[in-house]
Amino acid sequence: YSSMEIELHPAVSLLEETFNVLVAPVQMLVCALNSHIDLQRYRTLYIPGNYSRILSRLDRNITELEVRRAFTSFQLMTILDENRHSFLIIEHDPMLYQDAGEMVECIAQHLRQTSREATVLLYAPALDPHLQRMAELADRMFCFYEMPGASAKGRGKAKQKMKEGAQRTLEAYS
Repeated sequence: YSSMEIELHPAVSLLEETFNVLVAPVQMLVCALNSHIDLQRYRTLYIPGNYSRILSRLDRNITELEVRRAFTSFQLMTILDENRHSFLIIEHDPMLYQDAGEMVECIAQHLRQTSREATVLLYAPALDPHLQRMAELADRMFCFYEMPGASAKGRGKAKQKMKEGAQRTLEAYS
């Protein structure tokens, strides 16, 4: 049997049946999904949280994408339990854990379990404490930060992220 490898970006390829975390600008994931119409070979499930930064920007040619929204961490657990897809893209929503911090570990375990039967991509535009805890169970983590050269406002944010030490998480995962 041949193993599946999903290349989203030259620096991001997802191996079959792995739990992956991607922290990157919204535009990077949108471009990756829109430019890889071949992703439609996979039974793909897209799970946004309460608000999606990605869905409205996806190309209309992407027709083989099933969407199930998770408004609570419990709904996300149910969706994972019922999964019959080979590729899951979950848009991380920190609001799901506001009143249920204990669910972070539980969801992470569920994502890891689901990755035994499907390729799982947990996406967020920025690292937050919940995502950081979940990433500890991931097989691979990819982090991309907007580099200076964007707008002046963007440069300030990138520098601020560097100061917060967001970069140091890169060494912890391979």
